[in-house]
Amino acid sequence: MPIWKQVLQNFVGAQRPQVDTGLEAKYSVQINLNKNLEYIEQLFADSADLVCRRLQVGQRPAALIYLKGLTNSDLIQRGIADPLLNCKRSTSLQDILSCIAVSDYSTMDDLHQALQQMLDGRVLLLCQGIATAVVVDVVKFPKRAVAEPATDLAISGPMDGFIEAIEDNLALVRRRLRTPHFKSKTMRLGVLSRTPVLICYLEDRVDKQLLAEVEQRLQRLQTEEDLPKVLDSYYVMEAISDHPLSPFPQVLQTERPDVIVAHLVEGRIGLLVDGSPVALVVPAAFFDFLQTADDYYVHPIFASVARWLRLLAVFVTTSVSGLYVAVTTFHYEVIPSRLVNTVAQTRGQVPLSSFSEAIIMEITIDLLREATIRLPTKVGQVIGVVGALVVGQAAVQAGVVGPLLVIVVAIATIAGFAIPNNEQATALRMLRFPLILAATVLSGFGMIFVWTAILTHLASMDSLGEPYLRPIAPLKPKKLKDIFIRPFRQV
Repeated sequence: MPIWKQVLQNFVGAQRPQVDTGLEAKYSVQINLNKNLEYIEQLFADSADLVCRRLQVGQRPAALIYLKGLTNSDLIQRGIADPLLNCKRSTSLQDILSCIAVSDYSTMDDLHQALQQMLDGRVLLLCQGIATAVVVDVVKFPKRAVAEPATDLAISGPMDGFIEAIEDNLALVRRRLRTPHFKSKTMRLGVLSRTPVLICYLEDRVDKQLLAEVEQRLQRLQTEEDLPKVLDSYYVMEAISDHPLSPFPQVLQTERPDVIVAHLVEGRIGLLVDGSPVALVVPAAFFDFLQTADDYYVHPIFASVARWLRLLAVFVTTSVSGLYVAVTTFHYEVIPSRLVNTVAQTRGQVPLSSFSEAIIMEITIDLLREATIRLPTKVGQVIGVVGALVVGQAAVQAGVVGPLLVIVVAIATIAGFAIPNNEQATALRMLRFPLILAATVLSGFGMIFVWTAILTHLASMDSLGEPYLRPIAPLKPKKLKDIFIRPFRQV
């Protein structure tokens, strides 16, 4: 690896402090109950939500250990505590297990492993004279109900979306794939957060090399230097991307279970992260970000027209402002003769250069967009519309910018909203600035140079070994059709 890349990676990924969860090494359950409880209380000292409830199971002292807020208190009392207190049989491990009125339980000899299960919301049962911990699943924590996705909106088709609970998200996918070929593997990422991550795939369709590569990359993230915490799926997306410094996303994000299922059927891999309503799909190509699941819930003609409009929107949102600067600065001859006088008159009333007024308007629009995101929904919508109208009208009347530029920037902004994926839309929106700068310095030829550099960059990228510009680079004529036209009878 070149030295400059090593220096840049060291700068971007600065050394993180060493962390320790206290649960890495194996620690066997002791026969002495008091020693086990003392160890747990010492390990979880100053934890207000830790509950150690002692009880008598026949002639054998025992204890229930759990965390308040992550467990079902009623089920603990009715399904575990009361049956154990009323247990009249001999107090061997098998007798104790037969008394528990909760069917989902397991036994563990490693206390650290059992405590990790407790951190997930399960109850530990420890008994005097038994060197085994009983782990009972009574998980119940605050969560929201399944609802329509907040950002990945559905015009037609299924309206349910992922939530922050990984078990519910897995159920939404499983309900659509009633086949034993659907597999899901669990990994825990983040030394401190120990966040569960599910690798979902169809066993008979996935590329085994791709699956091995995904597992290998996620395993690397389990080290403390790489990822001490995982609070959202974006942590995983950023860490497994092949080109983290590229503005273009290489992992597809979605809040819709039907989108995940569609990609799994195509042989791709889905990643579900606990605590995040956004699932990931790998590998992803550039044109995947320009398609939506709604394309397959409407007539193919309508879907095909929408795809052409999105491809047009890519060019409009990136280049129309730069074209305005290039034309009004260098290429007046391309303006129709009937518009030359109008353009010259409006430009003559503006004291700023085309470059300056274009940059001012682009930055203003980005500030308005950022402001509306941070405001409450209803207030943000009003501020966005009113702010754009007031600022645009005031800027034209003050002579800071020309009315033609306001129209151009508005068209570019609207075209950006036509791109379905927010990550890709943001990356394309940022390309306006280098294109405007190139148009100012080198006219239209500068824009051609910048676009050549962008296409070269895209062609050199890959997503987990798959070309980013597939099926155009490398060219696969049979798969080109799905980019421009939604095939008939394809679901």
